[in-house]
Amino acid sequence: MFDVAVVGGGPSGSMCATVLSEKGYRVALFEEHQSPGFPMQCGGLISEDCLKILKKYVDADKFLLNRIDGAYFFSPSGKHVKLKGKSKAVVIDRKIVDLELFKLAASTSKTFVKKRVRSVSFDEKFVIDAGEKFESSYIIGADGPHSVVAKCLSFNRPEFLSAIQVECEFESLDEGYVELYFGYSDCMFAYSIPCGDGFSRIGVVSKNNAIFWLKKLLREHPSVSKRVEFEKNCELNCGTIPFGLIDFVKGKALLIGDSAGMVKPYTGGGMYYLSVAVELLAKHFPNLEEFKRKYLNSLRVEYEVGKRIFRLYGELSKEDYDYLVKIAEKIDFSSFHMDKPSSILNAIPHALNLLKRPSLTLKIVKCLLS
Repeated sequence: MFDVAVVGGGPSGSMCATVLSEKGYRVALFEEHQSPGFPMQCGGLISEDCLKILKKYVDADKFLLNRIDGAYFFSPSGKHVKLKGKSKAVVIDRKIVDLELFKLAASTSKTFVKKRVRSVSFDEKFVIDAGEKFESSYIIGADGPHSVVAKCLSFNRPEFLSAIQVECEFESLDEGYVELYFGYSDCMFAYSIPCGDGFSRIGVVSKNNAIFWLKKLLREHPSVSKRVEFEKNCELNCGTIPFGLIDFVKGKALLIGDSAGMVKPYTGGGMYYLSVAVELLAKHFPNLEEFKRKYLNSLRVEYEVGKRIFRLYGELSKEDYDYLVKIAEKIDFSSFHMDKPSSILNAIPHALNLLKRPSLTLKIVKCLLS
């Protein structure tokens, strides 16, 4: 009998197991694979604020690949602008992060590898079927978008987007800047994230057909297609991204990370929102309702503004993107923080004063401010 059963040995599960074990709870951690982190399903770009939290658990020298100062924004026609924001970012090796976090959790909790959780039921206590039966007072579903815990305990589910990326040789315009390509996804943007040594992770997030958009980006983009070497030394990764935070607490059961939709709606990144959740869980466990209240108080506005930015992607035309790239250098984005989309609202009044297109102004106001 355990106090807490954590299903899933990725960052969310490993971090939860670590912080709760350190508080004196008897924790069981279940991981279906021999080792976490495979296959990789992440671009590996996180803010320095997120890095500070990760460094509490893992030595950054083991997983830090590159430092990022800003981004190039490309319109569909290939026009681009180089911008630097308030927050800095870093590129990490997620395989190493996942493995090191799992090793840390294994040092403090009872860890089961190659134990796929088949079902979870509740009758005064949770019963976990992983080939053999285990019991716990609390359960945490950290088992990703297609969570078994969520399914068995009848949690609502978020929507899902698909993502695909290649890590390959690529001639970045600046290895200290990511590149974002608008018009090469049916819902968001495509990207390249420089990892160092002439390699980048180039990927797309899509509603329906990520591989179609990735091929289009690599073969047809007026800039990317001339700089990429994707036919050799190439690693392909794909996965599912949840879209929309769901109600993640039900009695003594908790969903966290991707299983709960704890992902930035406008980028698909989840490490920072997950890290905030773990920090708050450590403070408030076993009061899950208080944990949920504190988490929503902390990030509810960011989720809402993130969804509005996501909606704006679909409203803008190719001509709108060309125009925005043209005037972007005149807009003050110095207060923008990549983990806090609400910070972009500070730039909106100045941007609206620069806009000379009423139709574009209406789209921005409608999506971001109404």
